[in-house]
Amino acid sequence: MKILLAEDDPNIAQIAKMTLEKLGGHEVIHAINGEEALEMALNTEVDLLLLDEMMPKMNGLSVCQEYQTSVSDPKPVIFLSAKSQVEDLEAFLTHGIGHIAKPFDPGSLVERINQLMEKHQA
Repeated sequence: MKILLAEDDPNIAQIAKMTLEKLGGHEVIHAINGEEALEMALNTEVDLLLLDEMMPKMNGLSVCQEYQTSVSDPKPVIFLSAKSQVEDLEAFLTHGIGHIAKPFDPGSLVERINQLMEKHQA
């Protein structure tokens, strides 16, 4: 699976990218801010968008909304965020297929993505 990872924290991005590639066997492209993530999502064929909510230039929800209204067949979106208020979680589920809380356990990241994708495809 080809995954667009949008994460501005270089340490988290490196851990997530390495985990997804080495443990999950996925191809990962990385955006460091929301504007770059949106541009990549619109111009690169990916299977999944993994979006940090709090990023410079454009937050994850804004990227998701703009992406989903700009393409005819949007790919699934999973939010990667430390935000956990009820209204945040509701927004993540309204616009995406799920949420992975930060900090996340690298060992379970691939498993959680697989679970959300399976649930989405069912």
